[in-house]
Order: sequence, then structure tokens, then C-alpha cells
Amino acid sequence: MSLEAKLDLSGSVEFGIYLASIPRIRPRRRWTCFVPKPVGRKTNCMDENVVAQSHWIAMRFLAIGWILSIALLQGCQSIGQSDSGNSVTGFNPSWSEQQVRYQDSSDPAPLLPDLEFEPAKASTPDPARARDIIADVRIKGNSAVPTHEIMRNVRTRVGRYFDPDLLRQDIDQLWKMKELHRINSPSIERTESGVIVTIEVVERPHVKTIRFVGNRAKTDWQLKRKLQLKEGEPLDSHQIRMARQQLEDFYHQEGFRHTQVTIAEGSDANDQEIVFVISEDEKERVLWVEFEGNQFATDGRLRTFVKAKPSFSSTLKGFAIDREEVDQDVMRLTAYYRQFGFFNARIGREIIETPDSHWLRVRYVIDEGPRFVVNNVAFIGNQKYDAAQLESLLKLKPLDGNSPEFNSGEMNIDVNALRDLYGSEGHVFADIQVEPRFLDEPGKLDLVYKIEEGKQYRVGKINVRIDGDAGITKHEVIWNRLTVRPGDIIDVREIRRSSLGLRRSQVFADGSPGTGPAPSVVVKPKELKELEQLAEVDSPER
Repeated sequence: MSLEAKLDLSGSVEFGIYLASIPRIRPRRRWTCFVPKPVGRKTNCMDENVVAQSHWIAMRFLAIGWILSIALLQGCQSIGQSDSGNSVTGFNPSWSEQQVRYQDSSDPAPLLPDLEFEPAKASTPDPARARDIIADVRIKGNSAVPTHEIMRNVRTRVGRYFDPDLLRQDIDQLWKMKELHRINSPSIERTESGVIVTIEVVERPHVKTIRFVGNRAKTDWQLKRKLQLKEGEPLDSHQIRMARQQLEDFYHQEGFRHTQVTIAEGSDANDQEIVFVISEDEKERVLWVEFEGNQFATDGRLRTFVKAKPSFSSTLKGFAIDREEVDQDVMRLTAYYRQFGFFNARIGREIIETPDSHWLRVRYVIDEGPRFVVNNVAFIGNQKYDAAQLESLLKLKPLDGNSPEFNSGEMNIDVNALRDLYGSEGHVFADIQVEPRFLDEPGKLDLVYKIEEGKQYRVGKINVRIDGDAGITKHEVIWNRLTVRPGDIIDVREIRRSSLGLRRSQVFADGSPGTGPAPSVVVKPKELKELEQLAEVDSPER
């Protein structure tokens, strides 16, 4: 089959080009591909065949378009030469026949209908509509803030149709700029060339200097560091009030509890200098710490848990009281009482001023309450050992009907004893937790030990890692100081004994400052070690 490209323009010229027959596009199907596949690359036969067909189709369309362009250009040139009476700059509307026809040699019927060309008519804008187009947007009243900074928040632009709602949104956005104090109502002027929008702004004055008057105990540099307000920023009355409160809080924390700060300059919108007047008071100092209501512990013992207290050096320098530190001392005293079974202990504090209001006495009022006793001991989750064997290791347990007083120190010793028991039989990862359960009877509780025995482990491979001069010390030096060997059931007591022997050998660092960490023996299960090795192999750095 052949294709004929024919251009008829008033019967003036006829230009034809014959192309070789083009095969039809075959449907997509998968072929067997015998192309050798490079190493590390996957070849998809379907994708390569489709790409080849796409390239061939694109080349055919490009050839047809190129032929039609040449035919159209030569036809226009021939018409211009034959018609010398008219000045032809394009298609002449007086032509009676203007066709572009694609014909098949076997089918003379046209494939496309005739196309008629008409000269383009110049569109004339509506004068009434043209007056709604924004001709100019003007910003007035700004001196420190650049105009382009203000225009970033304005979406009313030149060349767009005027929208009152959009202008109202722009004004609301300008109000959010901290550099601007006020936005006046915009003026709208309609002219023949369009709408002129004028926005008048009033800038905030910038802070030039920040001064302090009346400060004696604190320098200006110390006070400026506590302020979020900086010199050179726009003046904001809200920030100035916050700065005054920050100064007062700073003085109160430093022990000047009655100090007051006022704003002398900076409240007016036209002020460019901020002046804080500080009425400093004498620094409050802690004279003495006393306790009331304590019977279990002496004043000297309780005073060791208090940090807000005077010392010889602080008394000479002027120890400043920190009320937050006093509250922390109350929490420390409460925790101390609960360690010995006083779970209902309540502690309050009272700060008493001396007649001259310069020295303070801190008094802690203590209500100890009853001390709880251990009524019973129970075990949950134990399988390897029965309750009698486990209870024989405990010190904090009822004996002969006598309930011992609760003591968290003795309870922790009992937990470590149970862990050593399981750890001596290879259960190095046994988890033992104790939970006090309060009874309905006042002042009594039960201790419940929750045990997760875990697996039993033997000593596997012993790996030695030496940081530093690894070529000097041989591994045999370390193995000779170990009391465990591969194949033995792991005993945590022997592990601690081996670690202590390495520290006492004076071959390695002892953990003191400047010497490095002390030697340690770490036990890892085989499963965890295998996971770490797999992670190292799969890591991208390997």
C-alpha cells in the first residue's frame, strides 16, 4: 500500500510524494529473547521489543510530518510566484479551494474534511472591564521596613483584577507583622488606566538602648542575658511587660525576694529607649535549718539530706535561699522515710523571717506515721527451687511469728541473694522483682517476689578484647586469671571473682581518671552473639 500526500490550492499546484509500503503495527506479544544478559543485569524481552516498536512508530510519524511540511512550504512559494497582482503574506481568503487531502492509492475518498481558513480578528478589551485591573500598588509610611518585605504579605498585585475580599485578607496579614504598629484603611483610586491601591502603614519604633537604674547586686550584662528583648528589635509593649516579670523572677531566685521592677520608659509607642527601675532589697540568707516532729531519725541525720542549708563559706558570702530547692529537700526527706517503711509519712516546710527580714529559718514539720512490718513472703514463677529453699536465703521475713520492720536495704540484699542463687546454676539472665503489697490491716504488708528463671547457659567461646597496646599483653595472661573454662556451667560469682582478679593484676587500667576504664567480663548469650555477627556482615560498611 502507498500513501500520497496531496496539496490542492485553487488548482495552482500539485505535489505528490510516494512512500514505500509500511507494515501494520503488530499486536504486542512476548518473544523469546536470545540477547546475552550482562552480569548483574536483568533483561526483559517484552520491554525491549516494546521499546523497539515505539522507536519505529515515532520515526514514521516524524518522516510523514517532515514530508508534509516541505509540501506545504513549496505550495505556498509557488502560489506567491504565480499571483503577482496580490501581495500575499499568508493564506488568501479569496481562494475558492483550500484543502489538505491524504489519499490512499486504492481509496480516492478523502480521509479528512476540507479546512476553511479565516483571518483572525483582533480582540478589543472592554473599557469598563479594563478599569477594574490593578494599575499600581503603593506602600506609604514605611522607612525602616523595606517595601519588598511588606509586599511579601500582599497578594493584591499589578495586572490582576481588583478583589476587595483579597485586599481585606492582605490587611489582616499585615497586622501580624511585628515591625508594623498600625495599618490605616487603604485608599482605592479608579483611573482610566486601572485601579490604584495605596496602603499606609505605621511602623513600630525600634529599641535603641536598654538601661537599668538602681541595680547594685547585679550588673547590666547579667540582667540583659535574662531578657528575651534585644536592642535593635521592634518595640513591643507585651514583650516589655514580659521582660519586667523576667527580671523580678531572676531577683527572687537569687534571694532578693522583695525586689520590685518598674518600667520608666518604653510603655509609650513612640519610645525608642527602655529603662527599667529596680528597687533592690537585701538578699535573704538561710540562718538555720530545724526539724519538728521527727522521732525515728535525729536532726543531724536528716540535715544530711537537705541541700538548702547554710555552711561556713556560704554564710560569709551570703547563702541565697532557693524555694524550689527547699521543695526538693522535702521530697528527699520523704524518700528517706519510705526506705524504712514509713509509707504514710508527711513532711511540710515553713520559712520564717527574722525581725530584720534578712535572715531566714527553714523549719521542716514531720509526721512520721506508723512503720510498716512484713507479714508474709511469697514467690511467683519459681520452678527450679521451691518456696522453702528460696525463703531460707531471705533476711527480711517473719520468724517465729514476729514480723520484721520493713527496710528497703535488706530487701535489696535478699533480691541479690536470689539472683546469685540462680546465677550460680547458669541462669545468668534470671529476672527477679519484688513488689510490696499493702494489706487491709494498717501497718502491714506482704512481699511478693516475681521470678523469671530463663535458660541455663554454659561457658562457650571466651573472646578477649584489649584496647590500647594489643601487641604487648598476650591473651594467655588474661585466661590464666579467669576461674571459668569453656564447657562449665556459668556461675556469676566466679565471673565477679575473675573480673576482680583482672583489676587487681595491675596490668590494666583501674578505672581512675586518666587511666581508662577498668577491665570487665561481659556475658552474652549465643543467640545474641549470632545476631550481632549477622548485623556486622549485612552492614554496608563491610
